[in-house]
Amino acid sequence: MREIYFGDFRIYVIEHIRAIEAQSPEYQSTEWFLLKYLRKIKKSSNPPTTNGRVEGCMRGLIRFYVDMIDENSELGDRCIKIYAEYRKTLRFSQGN
Repeated sequence: MREIYFGDFRIYVIEHIRAIEAQSPEYQSTEWFLLKYLRKIKKSSNPPTTNGRVEGCMRGLIRFYVDMIDENSELGDRCIKIYAEYRKTLRFSQGN
């Protein structure tokens, strides 16, 4: 697989991590688990990377979102925005 630049996406995920951390989530709360998924995405999108590494982490995030998060909540909105940014990154890389 070819290498895709995930730098901007990684920065976007880090912004969400910091915003959630600022709320000091309780241990094993939904926010706490979401942070774990976002940190995995952050780590896997660190260069050099391939789409497959990040895709696996994104699948985990989506499964967590579907199973545990209300789509009309703040966390649901964050997950949707992160996924949209991921798709935008993939579309941009295909255009180049």
